[in-house]
Amino acid sequence: MALGPRLELRVGQQLVLTPQLQQAIQLLAMTNLELEAWLQSEVDKNPLLEVESDTPEGGPAGPPQTPQSD
Repeated sequence: MALGPRLELRVGQQLVLTPQLQQAIQLLAMTNLELEAWLQSEVDKNPLLEVESDTPEGGPAGPPQTPQSD
Protein backbone atom coordinates (compact mmCIF):
# COMPACT_ATOMS: atom_id res chain seq x y z
CA MET A 1 0.00 0.00 0.00
CA ALA A 2 1.51 3.29 -1.11
CA LEU A 3 1.22 6.34 1.05
CA GLY A 4 1.35 9.71 -0.65
CA PRO A 5 0.59 13.32 0.12
CA ARG A 6 -3.05 14.01 0.67
CA LEU A 7 -4.97 17.24 1.06
CA GLU A 8 -8.26 17.31 2.91
CA LEU A 9 -10.49 20.34 3.29
CA ARG A 10 -13.48 20.51 5.60
CA VAL A 11 -15.91 23.39 5.60
CA GLY A 12 -18.47 23.87 8.33
CA GLN A 13 -21.03 26.43 9.26
CA GLN A 14 -22.27 27.09 12.76
CA LEU A 15 -24.80 29.50 14.22
CA VAL A 16 -23.77 31.00 17.52
CA LEU A 17 -26.50 32.42 19.73
CA THR A 18 -24.82 35.43 21.24
CA PRO A 19 -26.39 37.10 24.29
CA GLN A 20 -27.54 39.96 22.06
CA LEU A 21 -29.22 37.55 19.63
CA GLN A 22 -30.90 35.68 22.49
CA GLN A 23 -32.21 38.97 23.88
CA ALA A 24 -33.51 40.04 20.46
CA ILE A 25 -35.40 36.76 20.09
CA GLN A 26 -36.96 37.19 23.54
CA LEU A 27 -37.99 40.78 22.77
CA LEU A 28 -39.60 39.80 19.48
CA ALA A 29 -41.72 37.22 21.27
CA MET A 30 -43.12 39.78 23.75
CA THR A 31 -46.50 41.48 23.52
CA ASN A 32 -46.70 45.28 23.59
CA LEU A 33 -47.58 45.30 27.30
CA GLU A 34 -44.74 42.91 28.18
CA LEU A 35 -42.30 44.97 26.11
CA GLU A 36 -43.42 48.19 27.78
CA ALA A 37 -42.97 46.64 31.25
CA TRP A 38 -39.53 45.28 30.28
CA LEU A 39 -38.46 48.69 28.97
CA GLN A 40 -39.63 50.40 32.15
CA SER A 41 -37.71 47.93 34.31
CA GLU A 42 -34.55 48.54 32.26
CA VAL A 43 -34.97 52.32 32.62
CA ASP A 44 -35.46 51.88 36.38
CA LYS A 45 -32.28 49.76 36.64
CA ASN A 46 -30.06 51.99 34.52
CA PRO A 47 -29.90 55.71 35.41
CA LEU A 48 -28.28 56.52 32.04
CA LEU A 49 -31.41 55.46 30.15
CA GLU A 50 -34.39 57.72 29.69
CA VAL A 51 -37.66 57.43 27.83
CA GLU A 52 -38.44 59.97 25.15
CA SER A 53 -42.03 60.66 24.29
CA ASP A 54 -43.41 61.40 20.82
CA THR A 55 -45.91 63.88 22.25
CA PRO A 56 -45.18 66.98 24.37
CA GLU A 57 -47.57 65.84 27.10
CA GLY A 58 -45.96 62.42 27.37
CA GLY A 59 -49.19 60.61 26.48
CA PRO A 60 -49.81 58.20 23.66
CA ALA A 61 -49.37 59.64 20.20
CA GLY A 62 -52.55 60.03 18.21
CA PRO A 63 -53.01 60.35 14.48
CA PRO A 64 -51.08 63.21 12.90
CA GLN A 65 -53.05 66.43 12.80
CA THR A 66 -53.15 68.57 9.69
CA PRO A 67 -53.38 72.34 10.02
CA GLN A 68 -56.77 73.76 9.10
CA SER A 69 -56.86 76.65 6.70
CA ASP A 70 -59.61 79.29 6.95
